[in-house]
Amino acid sequence: MGKASTADSRLFALQRKVRALPFTARNVALSALLSVDAGQSAQQALSLAFGQSFAEHAEKSAASLPPVERNLCSELVYGYLRSEIRIAFVLAHVLPRPQSLPRPLLHVLGLAVYSLIFQNRIPDHAAVFSAVETARALYGSALAKVANGALRSVQRLADAPLQPDFYLPGGVAVQSVEHLALFYSLPPWIVGHWCKRYGQQAAEQLAQRSFARPWSALRVNACHVLGHDLLSDLLAQGGTPVGQWGAAFAPGNLPAQACGKALNDLLACGAVSFQSAGSQLVLEKLGLYDWKRPVWDVCAGFGGKTVALLERGVAVAFSTDRSLQRLTGLPGQCARLLLSCPATALIDAVAPPCSAWAGHMLIDAPCSGLGVLARRPDIRRRPQQQALEHEQLQGRMLERLVAMLQPGCELAYITCTLRTQENEKQIQKVMCDAPGLQLVRQWQTPHEHPWLEGMFGAVLRKQT
Repeated sequence: MGKASTADSRLFALQRKVRALPFTARNVALSALLSVDAGQSAQQALSLAFGQSFAEHAEKSAASLPPVERNLCSELVYGYLRSEIRIAFVLAHVLPRPQSLPRPLLHVLGLAVYSLIFQNRIPDHAAVFSAVETARALYGSALAKVANGALRSVQRLADAPLQPDFYLPGGVAVQSVEHLALFYSLPPWIVGHWCKRYGQQAAEQLAQRSFARPWSALRVNACHVLGHDLLSDLLAQGGTPVGQWGAAFAPGNLPAQACGKALNDLLACGAVSFQSAGSQLVLEKLGLYDWKRPVWDVCAGFGGKTVALLERGVAVAFSTDRSLQRLTGLPGQCARLLLSCPATALIDAVAPPCSAWAGHMLIDAPCSGLGVLARRPDIRRRPQQQALEHEQLQGRMLERLVAMLQPGCELAYITCTLRTQENEKQIQKVMCDAPGLQLVRQWQTPHEHPWLEGMFGAVLRKQT
């Protein structure tokens, strides 16, 4: 049996033990974190965990958790992953050799530490008791005692882990790259790049934004009969305007209804859709809603930008992606929104099966995702090498697709990262390598914005 098979077997066995635990939000969160360890994204891991059955509750799945418990589970997973580096520092402060403990046990402790530090509404005794009982069930009384002692020590720290000075180990200066990375729970290479490229103040602003809970945003369907009334009602309920048809809400403030209809019903009938504020705004800022020629959405993914453009009357004729799993959701999206679905195909943008496209192109490029760390905290775990691989892929995509661009047509390049090599330098390189390109416009989320996702976009036009 190979190493991968052995690891899969161990994960399966451990997942079975976890699913034999009491049916609680914390144990479902632990199950999700084990899937993240195996390479799943946080969203994928939660979807998997919510669909699993726990052995002692075979008639139920985690999807049957009450809404309050489901929300707690999601908050625990995302909050823990967002704070993982910081939590590891706290555990190292109260444990002599945390690295010697089983990784799943560290997750059990970490979930409890997250509650002790950041969740005021969760009683400390409940978080500690749950973690100790889970440790006992998985590893026996000896490690349960270790867990109890460690968490009692964290309790005695009181509010100290909320203060920046707590994260100043020997030799680390205040506001240094190492200190900012530790306090905002980021890999040092990310903070180092931001400091070098944007300066110390902007780097700290970006780090703060990456550590905060993300806002929710709705896009109102401009084609829907309730469109104008819905937008007015959402804004009246405290929504912050996003472009022409969007509304964003601070954590915990998403309205349950609008225009007398439940939000879930409005989603089901296609009146509104969830779409991040940054994704909505970058389309506005780049002027893509004014495109008049046929559009090819080259990296359509689940189709969020395709349907946003279709709602505004843009003629998206072709939507492609190299992932069949993502692309298969687009027809359903269009049906929900009462839109005609464009032609779809499984295509690798590095090697498209045609030599020209008589229209505009939208490239929502695969990237390192450093602009959406708050929403996708598992990205923090990715090695720096993966960012370099994205950079190379983007360069090959741009080179191939620019060669297909016809005179008078435009190519929009969008990322959700804040890394110069994947943004400005890609545009500079392709313009240098392919004469006849004009930079029509370029936009990036302001660093000082407290909650908007970090987006970058540029529009290139092939001159006639």
